[in-house]
Amino acid sequence: MSESLERLKEIGAQKIYDDTHIPVGHIESILYENFKSLSKLQFLGFISIIEREYGYDLSELRDKGLAYFNELDANKNVVINESIYKAPANKKSFMFVYIAFAVIIFVTVMVYTMGSSEENSNALALENKVIKEVKQNLFIDKNESNSSDNMQLQDEKMLQEDDNISAQLDVNSSENVNEEELQEEPPAIIEHKLEIIAKKRVWLGYIDVTENKRYQKTFKGSLKLDPSKAWLLYFGHGNVEITVDNEVKKFHDRSTLRLYYKDGEIRKVSLQEFKRLNRGRKW
Repeated sequence: MSESLERLKEIGAQKIYDDTHIPVGHIESILYENFKSLSKLQFLGFISIIEREYGYDLSELRDKGLAYFNELDANKNVVINESIYKAPANKKSFMFVYIAFAVIIFVTVMVYTMGSSEENSNALALENKVIKEVKQNLFIDKNESNSSDNMQLQDEKMLQEDDNISAQLDVNSSENVNEEELQEEPPAIIEHKLEIIAKKRVWLGYIDVTENKRYQKTFKGSLKLDPSKAWLLYFGHGNVEITVDNEVKKFHDRSTLRLYYKDGEIRKVSLQEFKRLNRGRKW
């Protein structure tokens, strides 16, 4: 165990929280190498904050964490052969092929075992007839399968065209109904504002929900975000003020704070709802 990690344990999780505003639970997970309670991005971000705050070298701890997360990613990417196996599309066609080969082999053996040329000629004629019948059966079966597939594709295409026509009629009807209203009074353009004000330094993870992009920042002061987008906000502590349009909302949570912003509205969300909005991830 590194000397830097021992010094951090002596300082204690509560004091580190007071200095860095990293949640106490996450600090304890880092100090005691309990990486499973953290995401890879959280782990690297918190390690960087602690190193910058105390000037300690935590490269050994960082390597252990990266080894854990890399192994976890590798396990998730294992593909089981059975899961990608696909059964033959047309078992009936393969059955005809097997029967055809069996008949051809049988007839061929019969031809070579017959002594007279006349018998050989008859056997060859029989062989040609059997082969021709088998090929015809295979051709008919294949045509029936293709015909069924083509009919299904045509039905789907017709249904899609009907849906497109109905949607176009709905759009045209809506445009005709609202045309006079739009000419009389154009809709007002609403300009939103979204600004985060932190009086104490705080770690913030913020997610663009629409484009599924993640950002993180440790700051003190003001941070403005694009109010036309939907945002998930994850604070290391909840002692912040957020201005939405002309309204100031104040939060005084000591623990982590999760918020959801969309269309000029912001509200607290639980961890479960945060994960649902974040495609199953807690960060």
